[in-house]
Amino acid sequence: MRLHFMGIAGSGASGVASICEQEGWKVNGCDLDKNSPYLTFLKKKKIEIFPHHSTDHLSEVDKLIISPSVLSKNPKTTEITAAKKLKIPILTWQQFLGRFLIKNKFVIAIAGTHGKSTTTAMIAFILEKAFFDPTVILGAIFPHWGTNFRLGKSKYFVIEADEYANNFLNYNADIVVITNIDYDHPEYFKTEKDFKNSFEKFVLATKKNSTLILGPDLKIWNKNGKTYEYKRIPNLNLLIPGQFNKINAALAIAVAEILGIKESGLILSKFKGLSRRFEFKGEVKNIKVFDDYAHHPTEIAATLAVAREKFPKNKIWCVFQPHMYTRTKVLFSKFVKVFENSKIDEIILVDIFAARQRNFSKISSFDLAIGVKNKKVKYIGELKQAAKYLIKNLSPGDILMVLGAGDIYLLSNLVLEGLKKWQNLNS
Repeated sequence: MRLHFMGIAGSGASGVASICEQEGWKVNGCDLDKNSPYLTFLKKKKIEIFPHHSTDHLSEVDKLIISPSVLSKNPKTTEITAAKKLKIPILTWQQFLGRFLIKNKFVIAIAGTHGKSTTTAMIAFILEKAFFDPTVILGAIFPHWGTNFRLGKSKYFVIEADEYANNFLNYNADIVVITNIDYDHPEYFKTEKDFKNSFEKFVLATKKNSTLILGPDLKIWNKNGKTYEYKRIPNLNLLIPGQFNKINAALAIAVAEILGIKESGLILSKFKGLSRRFEFKGEVKNIKVFDDYAHHPTEIAATLAVAREKFPKNKIWCVFQPHMYTRTKVLFSKFVKVFENSKIDEIILVDIFAARQRNFSKISSFDLAIGVKNKKVKYIGELKQAAKYLIKNLSPGDILMVLGAGDIYLLSNLVLEGLKKWQNLNS
């Protein structure tokens, strides 16, 4: 079967496409994002990737697989329109994953507003080290593999289950983990009730005799099998910081116990974390740079609290790129509160990453900067300008936290490279 992936360089589509290619499917794809970190391992495979859209891509294609973001941006792109005329089946990558790749597998699906990527990676790491040889789809790069996927030969399939657009309803799982439910994606879920109802539908779709594992303070019951509620954090020695990661680990250990895996806590003591999760990017002039995917107020608060706990006496800078206009507008007061209550010394806000949206809300990062009171908050729209400002003003001993879910990850390297050049010029 020949597959064409639109948006192949996305965090989920890239993993699904890679697994298909390794299993012998004929795969190609297209993506307008030339800076995606997922292109690195895609290009190492026999996958032809086009930097544009064209009906020529549909030649001899059996199925067109698309990223949901493609539909959000333009559901009438040339390829989608042509595929409909040619009667080529069109599926989101989540639909394809649910109907083809996880069929007849023992599925472990991890959902939740926060922590699902890390918890998925922890479970995958435990299963790998316990010789369960799982296949895995992640929403982030796992440095342990250098990719966001793993192709195993066993029946076990571990997937990060994203709630956006009800995408996780495509999966029928044997074990479901829900880390937490904190209102998000207001561009799709109009109310908090709609958001929670989506998770309840996800649980209802589990297989018969399935198991549901719940994070703290969640009240959902699995009518198709057993329900385990979070009780306590076991005594763990983790390499990654934060109380939230101890909770993630406790949920991962609960899965391991159900599967009969012993010493899972010992295995997790060697877990080094995911890309863009409090990731140390480098140090120049005794200035340390960390990169994190945090983009929701709850995540930002937790990440900045860990930063202050880890570096109690250092000056800490935070550069944040809001992600999507709707999220920024709906959660505006929560963003303001987080930055006002944080113990961070300097805060810089860059322009909102639009993702799949247009700015109908007429909201901006400048508005957010004005809204934060009693804090040193500066608005610098462009990443390159923010990098120049940081290179000029960072001092030895400072800590830089780079936060956001868009292309803000580019800032870390811009700053580190700039600091190195400055150092070389003055050495």
